[in-house]
Amino acid sequence: MSSILQVFTRQGAFFLFAALEVVCLYLIITYNEPQQTIAESSWSLYSGQFKERADVTRRYFSLESLNEQLREENAELLRRLPNAFYTEHIDSVLVEADSLRQRYTYIGAKVVNKSPLSGNITYVLDRGYIHGVEPHQGVINSDGVVGVVTKVSQRHCRVMALTHRDVRLSAGLRKKPFFGSLHWDGGDIREAVLSSIPEYADVKIGDTVETTGYSNIFPTGVALGVVKDTEAQSGDNTLELQVSLFNDFFRVENAYIVRDLLKSDLDQLDTEE
Repeated sequence: MSSILQVFTRQGAFFLFAALEVVCLYLIITYNEPQQTIAESSWSLYSGQFKERADVTRRYFSLESLNEQLREENAELLRRLPNAFYTEHIDSVLVEADSLRQRYTYIGAKVVNKSPLSGNITYVLDRGYIHGVEPHQGVINSDGVVGVVTKVSQRHCRVMALTHRDVRLSAGLRKKPFFGSLHWDGGDIREAVLSSIPEYADVKIGDTVETTGYSNIFPTGVALGVVKDTEAQSGDNTLELQVSLFNDFFRVENAYIVRDLLKSDLDQLDTEE
């Protein structure tokens, strides 16, 4: 308190001058119509700018909640896509609406950590066991396949990206009955290799490559990339396709974890008798 009093004592002249300036400014604006008009216009201008900046700041801090809402809405839309259902109807010609059963659901997630900018990319997502995440579940985003869940904790999970040497994925050509194994060969992370395609397959540059659904990790038809080049493999009558991937794995921020509701049923087929 004494320090404050000392400041006022030493700087008393300055504070008196400032107070008189404010009083003079008030009197000029109050009793002079032109100055009053100018003051009102200035106040409206600067108050509007201040309000605009305050709104921008408020919207910035509300982006996270908005993104979370959008992820949940997108997950619900993905759940309603045709490839997220299967039919139990035995008549393959006529499929009744009530014969469709949900197979895939989706969990919206955000990338909270990622490996350095190199090959063998991994991510950490903000979803875990309490959200329904399990190992070996697929992860996608709006550009296609992201990777596969490898480890899960209570509230987080680790994802091995498609551009990781240990990832192998069943993939095929859109609208063509040919499929093989897609993997990253350690080169350009924007490209992958699709092998075991029959040599007689009618493959064209620019053909879309997508998931087959045979791996029981991803639904059928999730886009992966397009054919960039083809190379015949001597000795086994197959083609190796160079695929330009749609996803930019360094820029992945939001993702959706794929839950296969038939997983336990399919796992029974792999259990030894």
